[in-house]
Amino acid sequence: MNTNRSHARPASLHSLLALFLVFLSFFLSALVSRTVFERMPHLEDEVTYLYQSRLLLRGQTVIDSPEPSLAFWQPFVVDHNGKRFGKYPLGWPGMLALGEAAGQPWVINAFLGALTVALVYRLGREIFNPHTGLIAAALITFSPMALLLNGTLMSHTAALFTTTLFMYAYWRMERGRHAARWAVIAGIALGLTIINRPLAGVALGAPFIVWSGVRLLRHFLRHRSLPALRPTLTPLLILSAFTLALSAVIPAYQYAATGDARQNLYLLIWPYDRVGFGEGYGRNTHTLEKGIRQTRWDMSLMAADLFGWQNQPMLAADGQLRPELRDHLLTAGDYWEPVGLSWVLLPLGLLIGLRRRWWWWALWLAFGALLLVQTTNLPTAQLRDPTFAYQWMAGGALWLLLPFAFLLIGQGKDEPGVNWTWLLLSVPLSLLLLHVTYWIGSQRYSTRYYYEGLSALALLSAVPLGWLVRRGLGRLVYPLLVLVLVVTLYTYSTPRITALYRFNWISPQWVQAVESRRQGDRPLLILVSGQDVRWRSFGSLMVQTSPFLDSPIVAARDTGGEGVREQILAQFPDYQIIELHAQGNYGCLNDVSPPECYGETPPAG
Repeated sequence: MNTNRSHARPASLHSLLALFLVFLSFFLSALVSRTVFERMPHLEDEVTYLYQSRLLLRGQTVIDSPEPSLAFWQPFVVDHNGKRFGKYPLGWPGMLALGEAAGQPWVINAFLGALTVALVYRLGREIFNPHTGLIAAALITFSPMALLLNGTLMSHTAALFTTTLFMYAYWRMERGRHAARWAVIAGIALGLTIINRPLAGVALGAPFIVWSGVRLLRHFLRHRSLPALRPTLTPLLILSAFTLALSAVIPAYQYAATGDARQNLYLLIWPYDRVGFGEGYGRNTHTLEKGIRQTRWDMSLMAADLFGWQNQPMLAADGQLRPELRDHLLTAGDYWEPVGLSWVLLPLGLLIGLRRRWWWWALWLAFGALLLVQTTNLPTAQLRDPTFAYQWMAGGALWLLLPFAFLLIGQGKDEPGVNWTWLLLSVPLSLLLLHVTYWIGSQRYSTRYYYEGLSALALLSAVPLGWLVRRGLGRLVYPLLVLVLVVTLYTYSTPRITALYRFNWISPQWVQAVESRRQGDRPLLILVSGQDVRWRSFGSLMVQTSPFLDSPIVAARDTGGEGVREQILAQFPDYQIIELHAQGNYGCLNDVSPPECYGETPPAG
């Protein structure tokens, strides 16, 4: 640590600027949450997370199924053997419950997003230098992916925070001072990642498990003594113990819900919703061919969404989002038409971070790219063979772990920046590789399955800019960076995110409409009827409904079965009844003329 006065002022200035970015991140997240998503869940996942958080807030994870259960159905909420519960692990719902307790669930993601900015600054500052940490913090603050997801009720912002916290705690643990304390924090962070997004937790943990083995083997080869391993081994055992203890929440929840700790709750919604290849995996049988194709599609959008840099404008001459891009963001999931350029700094970051041994990694990356190209040219029948797919994944894992051999035989111990440049790169690569096994891509809420790699990518992308600043070009780099970030905010992020305004026809207008009909302070029962009724037609009212059916607004669907309507009405004798007729994603309150309607226009006839 530099203690002379010449270094004290820049460090203080960097910290103040980083603090400004932390508050700016919170403000921007709050702005997106309020103006675009209107503090309401817009995806089925968000509806379920909110449902589960409300259960947890009352100290429960599972409740008895209401009767009739279909009348109070919600997406991704399971009725099984007389019990009702959400399909997701409890990590994120538990955090969201804190916001729900305050009546402001949106604030949790805004807060965690801001804390991530602070952690990225500290991690970049300690691994590289204060300039790199500050620039990486700025990149995350203005990242379109972060701006979008921080404004939602999705679980990814929390997963990015715990991922970044794990990496920072592991870094501090590795330094040796207060190692046990930092091991506890690292174990809790990794455990929270796993019980929030298990696949992301595995992708994060895998390279660090191997790196931990490399560290232990180095110490043993150096000292040829098992007792000499104790300073390194003990913190790793502490980390592992806390991770495993928290991870046990998943089987415990599955046991509470179904009586079987091994039961995958996802399969109770869709029996094909599992990781892997072949029959029974994916809606129409997942294959390696599909996995690689959807990864390429998602990467084409991520290359733009990461920092908002691409080769074509988002806006047309009239200042509106180009129609073809809007259509893609709302309905499509294939190649993003513009060429994303957010990756342009990454190769330079690797070149500088890996220093004189960069050519090892260049050959390794070139080898991996060549194998991927060759794979796509294989016969279709081979790409659709599950056995070959698993063999290919095993080969991909070996390729991903090969650089650890470089670190083992090299002198990387004396160069933590080199080691951590690779570790940072390994996190997004591990996420990409592992998600090839999952049957569905992600573009609607950005390429969210890879979001946990954002901190690592921001740090590596900041390295070359920090390198330029340290060589006296700060007066050029910082103004240009600020200009690029502000311009990108208005020309890319704003139109890209606002395209999701009232997505899935979720709108507070529904709540305002029924509230305007309230007589006195009577609670409201919204009785939904119609054919081909989809959740979007009354989703805005569905999310007002407590799992315990005691909220001021309760939405219930009359499914048309014998005695269903009477059974619903009998449960709410003191409620004011408001009728809602739905068709597809379209719904109307029919007590006025013309009816008050929202949603997608119903089909003719």
